[in-house]
Amino acid sequence: MKSRRKTSRILLTVCAAFALAAAASANTQAASGRFDYDATDGTHNVIANPPDGVCIDLSKTAVGVDNQTDTQVTLYTGKGQTARCTGTREVVPKRTGITWGNYRPNSMWFGPGAP
Repeated sequence: MKSRRKTSRILLTVCAAFALAAAASANTQAASGRFDYDATDGTHNVIANPPDGVCIDLSKTAVGVDNQTDTQVTLYTGKGQTARCTGTREVVPKRTGITWGNYRPNSMWFGPGAP
């Protein structure tokens, strides 16, 4: 009887570990599609299939974006190791483009759960 309980506990622990691993890998999926943005220096930039659930800096400050991915993107004015995904935020829904007057995003987060 003791060995059955011990086996059941081990099996339950292994199942829980697999469930956590599956949940963690789901957070690192890529958004499907393109994210285009125009920078303050006039260049056009494209990111294909950006990762979900990760805060990333734009290579250049944006003045407009075209989110042609299958998920929303949250943009932030903060940039760099300590300021990434901080500051004023703007949510751009999937399959939507937007251009700003004074707002200048520098970092972004795809998918739900943005900071």
